[in-house]
Amino acid sequence: MYRESSGGGRFDGPPREMHKVTCAECGKETEVPFKPDGSRPVYCKDCYQKHRPPKRF
Repeated sequence: MYRESSGGGRFDGPPREMHKVTCAECGKETEVPFKPDGSRPVYCKDCYQKHRPPKRF
């Protein structure tokens, strides 16, 4: 089955399962679209912006 993109780079389909986690930096509860395995820290949206690598063009 072919699915067309909705324009945001994502495909239409069922909503992704979200998992509640605690941010490794600020301690705020947040949700992420993957199940963390404990091998890497998980950050809230705000803290992730501080830790993500700079974009390379």
